Amino acid sequence: MNFCSYSSQLIVDNKTPIDNLFITSFMPYAPSDCVKIYLYGLFACNDANSSHNTIEEFAKALNMSVQDIESSFLYWQEQGLVQIIDTIPFEVRYLPIKNALIKHPKISEQKYSSFNISAQEILTGRMITPNEYYEYYATMESLHIEQSALLMIIKYCANLKGDNVGYPYILTVAKNWAKEGITSAQSVNEKLIGFEKQNENLNLILKAMSIKRNADIDERDLYEKWMQMGFLNNVIIYVAKSIKKLKKSVNFKYLDKILEKYYTMNLFSIQEIDAYENNKASLFNLAKSVCKNLGVFYEDIEPVVENYIITWTNMGYDEEILLKISNYCFKSSIRTLENMDKQILKFYKLGITNLKSLDEYFDDILHFEEQIKQILEKLGLSRNINNIDREYYKNWTNNWNMSAELINYAITLSISKPQPLQYMNKVLSKWHENNIKTVDEAKKCTGLTKETKTITSNCNNYQTRDYTSEQINSLFTNLEEIEI
Repeated sequence: MNFCSYSSQLIVDNKTPIDNLFITSFMPYAPSDCVKIYLYGLFACNDANSSHNTIEEFAKALNMSVQDIESSFLYWQEQGLVQIIDTIPFEVRYLPIKNALIKHPKISEQKYSSFNISAQEILTGRMITPNEYYEYYATMESLHIEQSALLMIIKYCANLKGDNVGYPYILTVAKNWAKEGITSAQSVNEKLIGFEKQNENLNLILKAMSIKRNADIDERDLYEKWMQMGFLNNVIIYVAKSIKKLKKSVNFKYLDKILEKYYTMNLFSIQEIDAYENNKASLFNLAKSVCKNLGVFYEDIEPVVENYIITWTNMGYDEEILLKISNYCFKSSIRTLENMDKQILKFYKLGITNLKSLDEYFDDILHFEEQIKQILEKLGLSRNINNIDREYYKNWTNNWNMSAELINYAITLSISKPQPLQYMNKVLSKWHENNIKTVDEAKKCTGLTKETKTITSNCNNYQTRDYTSEQINSLFTNLEEIEI
């Protein structure tokens, strides 16, 4: 089934017909996107059997979302210009416009006569059409909005947008307020009084950006959003003044973008914002240096500052330690900002937040490397340390809690074996299975009662430090084949 097609009452030729009634009675008051979609639909009706006549192709051609297309046709259905035949798949049928103008049920002119006069007195910039009056009537009837309440809304919109404001804008405000339960003159008045209380702050924000008018409904919504985000009035005004110094033309949308950035960076006070802005150049330079150390490049460095550098500095990491960590990450094959961030979180949980604690941590890693190196040398293995060696040593010392003396003794038993390290691991595994904790117990297990003096002297230089299980785990978690 085609997405858009003509009804049998319309004749299709090789042109795209546009009824003058559409131009005079509907187009002036319709949202611009709705007009664009209606006209494109007329064009599509001329090729009703085309495989391109689908809502997805509509969205693609007009650079809009499918939801935008659906919403627009719902609007035109309310106006009586189209009929939505089905929603899955979405199918629309265009209807004669003259039918739309006469389809409205008759509403007592006497009921709304005073409303009509008052509405036209407010909207002096243009004439209100019969169709527009009907939309007001239908909205009041369906949402139970008082006539006086809608007149107050019309006046409010006219004050914001001018006395020729379009009725779709007025109805949007009315419907949004009705959702909040604002349907009576009293509740509208209370809403407007609330706006008056906001006006002083809104006017100061507008003044800070050199905008000489009242705030509109969208700007009020943004202001409410900033309040909910946690920004104080003086901070918003301060930021507005600051960006005005940098840009000739600014507006609420640009201000919203800046405040959202500060929000994501947890900057809510003038002092915090000033500190960031004053230190911005150094933060950008630090971000570039970190990226260089990791071997990555970003054409736009600002997201790096906002998403990583600010977070790390707020955690207490200064430039010197971040540069050292980035070098460590590169040598450990950790070469993305995301993975560096994970590494920093590990350091943070271990309480490593300054250069001294980081150096001590690296010293501990080097010490463990030296311990493993000594074992390999005693076993007569001349090679680099690998991850299997580290896993063995981690298992012996952390998981099995083997003492240095017991490890020394296992070395003496493994020296002459073809694969001494693997043999040593088997020996220690056997002792672990039998819950052997001392050298004497191990000797009884193996049947050996004496140590060879040569072997003993070869192992005397093997030294250990005392570590908790958590420290050993954290060290071996980060051990790779690195050069620090």
